[in-house]
Amino acid sequence: MTSSQKTRLLFKTFLKMWGLYILFFIIIGVCSFWIPELKTDTYEDSTLNDLLQNNPFKLFVLACIFAPIVEEMMFRTLIKPTHTDLILFISSWPVFIGLRFLPKDIHWGIILAFGAVLLFTIYYILKHLITEQKTVRLRNFLHKHLTVMLVFVSIIFGLVHINNYVDTFVIDLALFVLIVPRIISGFMMGWIKIKNQGLIWSMGLHFMNNAFVVGIGIWASEKTSLLSQVALSL
Repeated sequence: MTSSQKTRLLFKTFLKMWGLYILFFIIIGVCSFWIPELKTDTYEDSTLNDLLQNNPFKLFVLACIFAPIVEEMMFRTLIKPTHTDLILFISSWPVFIGLRFLPKDIHWGIILAFGAVLLFTIYYILKHLITEQKTVRLRNFLHKHLTVMLVFVSIIFGLVHINNYVDTFVIDLALFVLIVPRIISGFMMGWIKIKNQGLIWSMGLHFMNNAFVVGIGIWASEKTSLLSQVALSL
């Protein structure tokens, strides 16, 4: 496919993904009348809400730049991988885990800069240590089980996001409802990577998805703030 065809497919995939979101929540909305456990009112993404109110710029950087790059390296690199994909996979997980142990009082910009340098350093070292020949068997295995890996990685991607709502890993019907959209998005991001033959395309879809959500969140937050100011003046 040409670049323009791949770009059109990217936007079509974005629309299909949001269509699936809407369909899913319509079904859940109807079913929740009979199954109250499906209601998600008891959970909220407190970090997201806090950043929306107090630091939308930080939210944009984390959700629309950091997450699409690092999370795609952590997950979609296992779907029909190239040698470079596997090196990125191995490089990204130590960075993701390591950053979680840094002191909370360090400025988030410094943490991200350190993470970027660490990621590049690990990648550079591994790129020279691990030759393409050493990853052939693993790549062939993952290519052979493409469909299984697409589904498996999508589910793991969704489960990882449970920590957006709770501090420890638990699962109930409400949490399952909250992570299903992540499983859907993970599947679609893997699908676009396969179709367009490149990790950059899943990163692009990830960016579009998160940017759309953040944009709506910032807009809604500003509207709520404005309404609150009007109410206080009455």
